Amino acid sequence: MGYRFTTYLLLVLVGFLASQPVQAQKRRGAAPEPTAAPSYRLSQYYRVLGRDSAAFFYSRDYELTLPGCAVIWREAKVDSATGRFRGFVRDYWLNNTKPALKGAYNAEGRKEGPFEIYHPDGTLAASGTYRNGRMIGNWAYWYPSGAKRQVLSFGDGSMLLVQQFWNEAGEQLVTDGNGTWYRTEEDVWMGGPVLNGLPEGRWQVKEVKGKQDMLAQESFRKGRFAYGMIRGTNHYYTDQSTIYITDWDNYSQAEQVKIQPACDAKPPQPAP
Repeated sequence: MGYRFTTYLLLVLVGFLASQPVQAQKRRGAAPEPTAAPSYRLSQYYRVLGRDSAAFFYSRDYELTLPGCAVIWREAKVDSATGRFRGFVRDYWLNNTKPALKGAYNAEGRKEGPFEIYHPDGTLAASGTYRNGRMIGNWAYWYPSGAKRQVLSFGDGSMLLVQQFWNEAGEQLVTDGNGTWYRTEEDVWMGGPVLNGLPEGRWQVKEVKGKQDMLAQESFRKGRFAYGMIRGTNHYYTDQSTIYITDWDNYSQAEQVKIQPACDAKPPQPAP
C-alpha cells in the first residue's frame, strides 16, 4: 500500500561478494520451518563478466536472488573500492531478453543523466533525467498498454509536482497541475485532489474489490502531509504518508544489497 522499501546498508559488491555467506530470508508470516533455511554464498547471485564488471540476478523488486528465481538481469561495472555501480547499466527481462532499464551512474555511484524504464513486454514505462542521484526536470510515465499515464515535474530535484495525469481509458484527470490523481496497487485504490501540482485536502485508501471498504484517509495542506487515520481503529499517524506518486522506481533498490527470500528455483533462463 505504498510503503517505501526498507533501506539497507550498501555492501562492497566486488571485494567481498565471493567470500561472504548469505542466509536466505524467510517470507513474512510464513509458518516456522522444521529445518534451517539453506545458506547461500553471495557469489551465487552474480556472474563476473570482466575485470570490473558483473551481471546480477534480481527479483522484480530488485532484490538479489538466485538465477533460477531471477526476473531481471543487470549488466554493470562496479567500483572495486566502494562497491557502487559506475558507468552505464543495462537491465533485461530474463523471460524475453527485452530491456528493463537503461541508465548510468557517475563516479560517486549516483544515478546520472537520462534513464528509461520498461514494462516486462519491453514497452516504455518511464523516462526522465537524474542529476547526482536526484530526479530532475519532467518525467513521463506510460501504462503497459502504451497509453500516457502522467507527467511529473521535479524541478532541480527539490520538488515533486503532478502536472498531467490520465486514467487507463485515456481520460485526462489532472490538467496543468489541477484535478484528481490516483493509483491502483494490489487491489487497493489510493488517490485524491491535486491543486497547483500538489496533493490537497482529503485523500483516501480503499479496497477495489468486494465492498470497497475505506482503509485509511490522509489529509494534505499545500502538498504537506498533515495526518492520516486508519479506519476502524481510531489510530492516527503523523510521521509520513503511505501514498507515493512516482511509478516503477523500485530499480533504485539495486543500489543496496537485499536478498530475496528463498524461492522454488527453476532452471536459469537464457541470459541476454
